[in-house]
Amino acid sequence: MALNIISLYDMLRSIPIESDIQKLLSSFKSMNAQDSTGADDVEFFLHNKAIQFEKMDLARTYLVMSTYQSKPILVGYFSISNKPLTMPGKQFRKLSKSLQKRLTGMGSRGEQSSYIIKGYLLGQLGKNFSTEALAANCCSGNDLLQIVYKKVAEAHRIVGGRILYLECENVPKIIEFYRSNGFSQIEGFETENGYCMMVKQVKDLL
Repeated sequence: MALNIISLYDMLRSIPIESDIQKLLSSFKSMNAQDSTGADDVEFFLHNKAIQFEKMDLARTYLVMSTYQSKPILVGYFSISNKPLTMPGKQFRKLSKSLQKRLTGMGSRGEQSSYIIKGYLLGQLGKNFSTEALAANCCSGNDLLQIVYKKVAEAHRIVGGRILYLECENVPKIIEFYRSNGFSQIEGFETENGYCMMVKQVKDLL
């Protein structure tokens, strides 16, 4: 089945009744995973924060749509923002020398002894596990990432940027998913939320 990518930003400008949009967003259900709380965060964001983030220009959310029994259904979504990765010098010095060299080549020294690497934050990525979306069986996590890459490549042609990065839980299955898609984990770097940091150079997306 063909996948259609719809910008939530465009949807908010073209559909006057916001509750209709909210109904569509609320049809998204995350997978129940005992070893992960991140899935709940992905669902909560789309249900409760995505519209607000659009209005505040904090991120852009894209809905991935398909059809099931001739009806349009939401099969997945992602949110991205143009946000540099800032790494405090103290944490930077804990990295391996080879990784320091690679990151230094991509970034610049900040005023507060931090390293600033221009790039894009993949804030959210989620497949819909609702009954209808699973029955349609037309979109995988790999499919969603490929769509993300195309959007980031489009943004890169307009404004530049060197990396695509994301935060994720330190769960082996999640780490391996992103590694199998070409992301590298920044060893020894932990976010304020206690998450791991995964990065991929934009040049590898083009």
